[in-house]
Amino acid sequence: MLAALSAGATSALLVVLARDHLTLAPSGYGLLLGAIGVGAVLGPFLLTRLVSDPRRPVFVFGPYVLRGLVDLVLATFTALPLTLVSLAVYGMGTSSGAVTFNSLLQTHTPADARGRIFASFDVFWQLGRLISLLVGGLLAAAIGIQAVYYLGGALLLLAATIGWHGARAAGATSNDVTDPDNG
Repeated sequence: MLAALSAGATSALLVVLARDHLTLAPSGYGLLLGAIGVGAVLGPFLLTRLVSDPRRPVFVFGPYVLRGLVDLVLATFTALPLTLVSLAVYGMGTSSGAVTFNSLLQTHTPADARGRIFASFDVFWQLGRLISLLVGGLLAAAIGIQAVYYLGGALLLLAATIGWHGARAAGATSNDVTDPDNG
């Protein structure tokens, strides 16, 4: 939910960031979208070529860290080359993160519950994005677009931290149960 609360506003308000913070012409927004697209294509391709088990926590929650750091970079700097590279990294993190998260969800959900779990996940994700759009738009109008990206980056980093600690705790619990030397 924290990631969804970030993603709605920062995705939809990229055009505002381009105009107000980066001072780009309308065609510059197309460059930003193109950079995300290039990263989105490369992300899963590189992930499947370089990683044998993408369901490890680093590949599930690492994209949140990448996306959070990109939001912070976008809010802080205005150099177009840095912005384009950052958005390509954002695209890589978003697409590879979606692949790893959905794979993890599929492998850890019983077949008879998958439809309900995926539908519930989608409801929460879309609800978070809708709330994010509303709050992000209001924040951008009230205190500026940079604040939206700083908050979005913080939410993503918090989501990664919570996810990482939850995965570690679940791993410790399963090790305690399955390892007779820990009992």
